[in-house]
Amino acid sequence: MKKILNNKWLKINKYDETNEKVGILDKEQGMIIKAICCIIVILVHIPKQHGNALQDAISSFGYVAVSIFFMLSAYGLRYSVENKPDYIKHFWRNRILVLLIPFWLTRTISAFLQPQETILETILTIIGVQNIIFITILLCYYIIFWCVYKFIKNSKIRDYLLCGIVLLYSFMGKACQWPTGWLVESMGLFYGILMYHLETKIKNLKTLKQGIFFGIISAIIGLLYLKYKEVYLLGTWGLKTILSISLILLLTTILNQIHIESTCLSYLGSITYEIYLMHAIVIHVLRPLEIPSTLWILLVIFICILLGMGIHYIDKKIIKRIKKTYKESFI
Repeated sequence: MKKILNNKWLKINKYDETNEKVGILDKEQGMIIKAICCIIVILVHIPKQHGNALQDAISSFGYVAVSIFFMLSAYGLRYSVENKPDYIKHFWRNRILVLLIPFWLTRTISAFLQPQETILETILTIIGVQNIIFITILLCYYIIFWCVYKFIKNSKIRDYLLCGIVLLYSFMGKACQWPTGWLVESMGLFYGILMYHLETKIKNLKTLKQGIFFGIISAIIGLLYLKYKEVYLLGTWGLKTILSISLILLLTTILNQIHIESTCLSYLGSITYEIYLMHAIVIHVLRPLEIPSTLWILLVIFICILLGMGIHYIDKKIIKRIKKTYKESFI
């Protein structure tokens, strides 16, 4: 690979023809993208009293960041089914458990800091039935994915059904104004399946002309979205969805040309789930602190990362222990 940038913290090399993966789906590069998206999601939830113009501009892309999270998750599920033996057989242990343990840990912490009015409401909040977040949507998709791949044998029908369910939820949710949320963002689950099937074709998106094309298209759709974003379905779902697709294709085209390496960002990518789960708690605790906006935001991000590291360490220990007990029980 030809080196474009090479220093202690960040390396950027030009992709060559020997690379097998689409840039955004490359495992290491995917971790870096997840780290960046996680920071964007934190910026989305900065209270107005602590916000600034730059934070507000960046947070406008928050829904695209969540769409990418969903997309990488769906792609990972689909890829693993085809490449890992007995993946569905051990799905609950290897995939659901990894989501639930950190989720319950952080929800328990949140329940102590922000107790509900009744014990029942607190329990429902901890298990995720009340105060739904995007993790709840992801968990529902995981369960649907397991059911589809467990009980339906035809691979094409499986994927058509999964894509159909996501599309129906996304479109009908916006049309009927369902309160569950993440309706446009959930289309990322649709994109993940498409990415798996179109990976070879998408890998060919790597020329400067293609990058310029998706850049121009994104700019045009972005302007249309700004003008019509409040229009029922046209703006609230249609233009927003198309803009998300266009920006993801633009990012894919860029990452098909370069390969980014960063030990720091890769590590952050590995704990983005825990960081996301902790960020609302950190923002709640620090909200009364009156310091300059930029300093407040940096402090939130720094503490989120520290706590994310701690939660990641704890949940890995718990998950490892549960998996060990599970294996021993079947010996």
